[in-house]
Amino acid sequence: MVEMTLTAKGQFTFNKALLEHLGVKAGEKIAIRKQPDGSLKINASKKHRNIMDLMGSLEGKTDVKLTDAELSQAIADSYATHGLRGAK
Repeated sequence: MVEMTLTAKGQFTFNKALLEHLGVKAGEKIAIRKQPDGSLKINASKKHRNIMDLMGSLEGKTDVKLTDAELSQAIADSYATHGLRGAK
């Protein structure tokens, strides 16, 4: 169990071990969901990759490294956004 103290500004600071456990790095976001029992569920926000990240990754033109799941999600997101037109 980890305890945190609420600051006067209404903020909490997550310790490094918790952030590493979530896989969250500086500048990334977390998602907090209220549960019916009054508890909170905390997860790393899904990283949404766009089709240009996908193409750049496949061509070796970016430093973006995508997992199989991220590749699949980028393709699905592209179809959802652009349909069969594809990216421009």
